[in-house]
Amino acid sequence: MQVTQSWTSQDEEFFFDPVWHTYKLNGRIIPSVTKIIRTVTAQDLSHIPPDVLKKAADRGTAIHKEIETGVISSIEANWIEKQINRNNCFFEKMFYCEYDNFTFAGTADIIGIDTVYDIKTQNEPDVFMWTLQLNLYNLFFKKEHLKVLHTPKSGNYKIFDIPHLTENQIKQIIFAYQNNQTIGDDFMKDLEVIENVRDVEPIKLELEIYKQNIGELTTNAEKLKAQVEKQLQLYKAENYSPDTIDNAKKDKAELNKAAKMLNDKRIEIERQFMKPIDDFKNTINETVALIKTASGEIDLIVKVVENKEKEAKKTIIVEYFNSLNFELIGIDKIFNDKWLNKTAKIEDTKKEILEKIEKIKSDLNVLERIGETEARDFYLSTLNLDAALAKADEIKANRERLAKLEAEKTKAETEQKDVEVINEMSKPVPEVKEDTTSEPITSTASERIYTVDFTAMGTEAQLKELQSFMDKIDIKYQFKK
Repeated sequence: MQVTQSWTSQDEEFFFDPVWHTYKLNGRIIPSVTKIIRTVTAQDLSHIPPDVLKKAADRGTAIHKEIETGVISSIEANWIEKQINRNNCFFEKMFYCEYDNFTFAGTADIIGIDTVYDIKTQNEPDVFMWTLQLNLYNLFFKKEHLKVLHTPKSGNYKIFDIPHLTENQIKQIIFAYQNNQTIGDDFMKDLEVIENVRDVEPIKLELEIYKQNIGELTTNAEKLKAQVEKQLQLYKAENYSPDTIDNAKKDKAELNKAAKMLNDKRIEIERQFMKPIDDFKNTINETVALIKTASGEIDLIVKVVENKEKEAKKTIIVEYFNSLNFELIGIDKIFNDKWLNKTAKIEDTKKEILEKIEKIKSDLNVLERIGETEARDFYLSTLNLDAALAKADEIKANRERLAKLEAEKTKAETEQKDVEVINEMSKPVPEVKEDTTSEPITSTASERIYTVDFTAMGTEAQLKELQSFMDKIDIKYQFKK
């Protein structure tokens, strides 16, 4: 059963009816890309029997459905799947486009990072119509490459690289449609369409042996060994004495010479015996080197394309992060290189970014309750809550330790100042000459003398003045230490 598709924004409603194959924008029918290109090319399918058209349409629909759902079973869909990177693609993207006061709509088969793909299943290529169709699509999607994935029943599958039309050519198509005209045969005379057959037979390498003789070497080595063992009896150390030392030196030189000659001959025979193996190894090594060189050159191309895909994917991720307006950190703080892998889906990456942001907010709420600003700043530089909590404990401990040291310092300074005041007061006060104009302060002999023990508190100047006053009125006192 066919299902009507639509989407609605705040200001407009875009609607597609697959029964009548019509698009509506805010209740108004707008032309489809298919209708436009059939009009300007005067395509006529009336000569094709309806049952043939239906079979072709059903085959195309089935292949499109496999690609859209990812449930691949047909040979055609398998081939198409190899030409795209599914994780970086959108499928069956419905759109409408306003260009030069003209509005039209369509549904693109596959939208990649930098490519618009269209699946074609007809038997014969129709590059002219494909070029018009994909260029009209690209007025909306604005991709760098346009490609048709052609899967005819013959099995001769190809990729067609579709050229970009100029702005003047696009306007010519729209003008022709609006005026119910057709486009001339010379419309594409200067355009180049590249056919790429991507199926390459693998190199089949099976090393075969045409002739092989199992190594066999017949020599007199055993005979020589027996001969040497027998003759060496004459060269035992006990056969020599200080009187025959010259003979010993001569015999030693002869033995060394014989050993060297025998070993040199062994090396020569071994080299000759191994020559076929050495030639064989060298040939295979050279062949392997040729293969690796070709593989390395392809790898450079692959890496360029992969890096380009990764950069495009990274741009999408960064733009999404920036759209969230989360300015406490930069994207580099949470960026994961695995997001750029082919197997990583953009939607999964977006979900992971949101989860990371929510965790950061939650962690900051924990630190907010602690109230240590430095710990919060430390967290934003590390995104490690445990480390930030440890930092908060460290900051608190340092603050308490500094406060304790400051209190002890203040107490020590106060005590030292008290000692200095007492010491200063203990010094004798210089005798003050009595002012003859003042009335003398005297006490009568009949007055009772009291002893009072008290503590005086005041500034150094005040205490000195008190001491001077007591001296002046002849009050006896003493300092306690």
